[in-house]
Formats: sequence, structure tokens, C-alpha cells
Amino acid sequence: MMKSKLFGILCMIILFASCTDSSIYRQSKAIADEGWNKDSAVRFIVPVADTVNEFDIYINIRNKNDYPYQNLYLFVETTSSRGISIADTINLPVADDYGKWTGKSISRIWENRFLFRKNIKFANSGQYTFEIRQGMRHDILNGISDVGIEINPEE
Repeated sequence: MMKSKLFGILCMIILFASCTDSSIYRQSKAIADEGWNKDSAVRFIVPVADTVNEFDIYINIRNKNDYPYQNLYLFVETTSSRGISIADTINLPVADDYGKWTGKSISRIWENRFLFRKNIKFANSGQYTFEIRQGMRHDILNGISDVGIEINPEE
């Protein structure tokens, strides 16, 4: 009887430990139903205190079934707490070569998590800004519902 109670308690501890969110930052912002204008940046201001450990930075995208492409180009500008900016252009595959959506499905929405930067050390504490713009060939991009940033301790 005692062993089964201990086993049950151990299972509960493992369950709660596995559900712990290790993110130091996770935020998503909705894109207007009218579409994502190429001039509209999705902006995240991230408070950073840890300049010792390494982190992985992810970009999270939610697209609807009516998104017309198999990829998504983004312009990402990262500005440090000291005002130094780095600009990147990234290509995110949201569908495979056969048009099948990647990621996890939530009804008619598909959610993808893309590694943007791995093993990053923040040079200074303070606020870091991440600005994300769509880089597709249309002024208004339809079918993207949310854009997010997630920062986790290096895995």
C-alpha cells in the first residue's frame, strides 16, 4: 500500500514538473482580420535581466487554412538595450512540398514554432525590442492570424 502511494506522489511530481513553462518571455499578437500590411510591424519589448546564460529565441506563427502560400518571409529587426539593431530576413515553411500544413492544428488554425536564434547570450540587461514585418510580395497579406516571440533557456 505504501509503495502505491509513493508511486502516485512521484507521478504527480513528474507531471507537475513536466508542465512547468521554462520561457522567460512568451507573447503573441493578433493580426487584423483585414490582413497584415507590409508596413505594420508586430513589436515585442522584452525585459532581459540574465546576461550569463544562453537562450533560444523562437518565432511562433499561426496561419489560417486560407493562407495562400507554403512559406512566409519575415523581416525581423532586433534592437538591444543599448540601441544596436540587427536586421534579418527569414523564410518560414508553413506547408510542405505537397501543400500539407505543418505544425499543430487548432480547429482551422495551424500553429508553428520556428527556431530563430540558438544559444544567444544577451550582452546587456534592459529592454530588447523585436519588430517583425511580413516580407511577402503583397502589401496586404491574408491568412496569418497571430505572430509571437518566445525566449527559453538554451535546451
